[in-house]
Amino acid sequence: MSLEAEIENCGKIHDILAEHWNWAYYDTAHSDTSWLLAEYVNRLKSDIEDRVPTIINELTDILEDYKDESFSILDVGCGVGGFLKRTLTVMPEKFPLVAFKASGIDISDEMIVYARKNLHGLDVELFCESITDRALKFKNEPFDIAILMVTLSFYNDENAKEILCSIHDRLNEDGLIVVMDFAWSYKWSGFKLFSKPLQRLTDMFFSHLLGESFRFNNRNEEQLLALLNEAGFEVVKSYLSEKKSGMKGMQVIRARVK
Repeated sequence: MSLEAEIENCGKIHDILAEHWNWAYYDTAHSDTSWLLAEYVNRLKSDIEDRVPTIINELTDILEDYKDESFSILDVGCGVGGFLKRTLTVMPEKFPLVAFKASGIDISDEMIVYARKNLHGLDVELFCESITDRALKFKNEPFDIAILMVTLSFYNDENAKEILCSIHDRLNEDGLIVVMDFAWSYKWSGFKLFSKPLQRLTDMFFSHLLGESFRFNNRNEEQLLALLNEAGFEVVKSYLSEKKSGMKGMQVIRARVK
């Protein structure tokens, strides 16, 4: 599938899920929904409790020895602004001598509508565009760091690499990227036999539930590292943070511009 087609499909899916993501992050009022989507939100809430602090810890570690007066952050796939709001609330308290500059981008109109409300009063630049749009200019680029949370799974290898290359081009010469995405872990080797059939069943289920074609492109750690390397990054660290099962977890990768 072309990049444009995957972007359009991903945008439609996240337009549908925007209210549910906002519900998960902020426990806001919401319209009636199926018990299945309500269960999805409940699980998402627990995921957020793991994911956001993990990335905050990465930023904290990076900034411990940081010497510059300002630090610019790009959140690619910023959704309803949950990560940026947490970051701009917590990080200035931890590092009061650093001026934080933030930009967010998402391909979902509905997600950005929520993000603008949730980030009101904070100095955050938001775009509803694709990061691959070469004509797009951020006021804070080149960035010191880009954050990419659960985004690559929506794109095939070629398109995921294009996204990573576009991010690479918007970072400064010492820039970093932190990726958090699903990864097959195969603690028990026999799981590998069932991973693809199970993923197809999951995709079919969500496609039916959402009324839009839904497909994850799940990779293992080696495949994620290869994508980053091909896009011009040098991996600094990689670890599994969320250990959902013996099959799949949440891989966190920090890499720098080569």
